Amino acid sequence: MSHTSHNTLIKRVAGLGALAAGALLASQAAFACQTTNWSATSGAVVAGSPTPDAVARYSGLCGLEATGSGFVQDNSPGGIDRIVARFYVLNDNTATATVYSGFGATDGTGQRFSVSLNNAGQVTLTDTATGQSVSQSGATNWLSVEIDWGQGAGSGFISLSVNGQTAEETTGLSNSGTALQSVRLGNLNGAAGTLGFDSYESRRSTAVGRLLVSDANNDSVINVGDITVMANEVFSSVLATGQPDCNEDGLVNVGDITCASNLIF
Repeated sequence: MSHTSHNTLIKRVAGLGALAAGALLASQAAFACQTTNWSATSGAVVAGSPTPDAVARYSGLCGLEATGSGFVQDNSPGGIDRIVARFYVLNDNTATATVYSGFGATDGTGQRFSVSLNNAGQVTLTDTATGQSVSQSGATNWLSVEIDWGQGAGSGFISLSVNGQTAEETTGLSNSGTALQSVRLGNLNGAAGTLGFDSYESRRSTAVGRLLVSDANNDSVINVGDITVMANEVFSSVLATGQPDCNEDGLVNVGDITCASNLIF
């Protein structure tokens, strides 16, 4: 599977190596998205495409859906003291959900940090050792969540940005301890409802940043070509390889064509 493919569901890059989970393994007529490149999966977690699997995606051709206590786990951090991570989450929950956590072990113990999301779109990053937290909210259904967590004896910090906003940060934390060994992404506390995930990336340093909203053909430019690709998906069921959900409401429909037209014209 290509780690730079637009078919990638979730990927890890830079200092943590490269991972692609949920890549397209066959033609568009026969999607086969999977999570086998994660270290582990648990519970009700499904990778798939909008057709025929009815799994929402933000970018590319596949997405991840978690209900119950479903999650995917990555053990490649392997003992680091800082992680930068960005993922997209689609909120359809009726209760506050823990969607991302880091641990000092690979068995889900020794939590180092957690990210929670409530049904009003508020995201909170909490450093477990100190109890310090930062929060931001987003008004869209698909939320871009980027965190930066570091540990140290008085030099620890947490940073959170939702939908590309200026990050909320807390520094000077005394949160040194067991190094980060694993992370989990999903519906970690079994909150009611369904959560969608896409486009996960993590690094040891440097910001990841948002994907370009409305870049449906993934050429890094917003123009009439993106409207054409959106129209092909809406009217001809040919999935866009970029980000066709211009209004980020979790659906790709005529509203996104209107949204893109407003951006361009």
